[in-house]
Amino acid sequence: MGQKLELEQISEKEFRVGETRIILLTNNILYIEAVGEQTDEHAAVIRKNYKTIYSLFPGKVKQLVNLNQSGKSSPAARVIYKEMNEYELTEKVAVFGMHPVARVLAAFVTSVTSTKNIKFFSTEEEALLWLKKN
Repeated sequence: MGQKLELEQISEKEFRVGETRIILLTNNILYIEAVGEQTDEHAAVIRKNYKTIYSLFPGKVKQLVNLNQSGKSSPAARVIYKEMNEYELTEKVAVFGMHPVARVLAAFVTSVTSTKNIKFFSTEEEALLWLKKN
């Protein structure tokens, strides 16, 4: 059995859950680089900590989600991402990535979320530009 996943603080503005990186950027942007499969265990760690990470920002948070290196996500992980997208302090979510699995995940998340604050982009530049608008 592998090592237990935990939220690891790398620096004042960077965290990791397994290989997935979570970085606090300027302009209230939370950069999430999903790496590898997003398992039930990943989801549990994220659920336990995402409100604490959000509290490090003043006001609402914009998510910039990089799925270029993401693998499959478990059903539990998809539910967690949906909850984060619908959390009252989530202003906008820009998802990008050209990986085929990323496209399937993004299509699923955008179809099941009750908010319209999430968009999928091909590139990080397009996603960041949209996040910075209003």
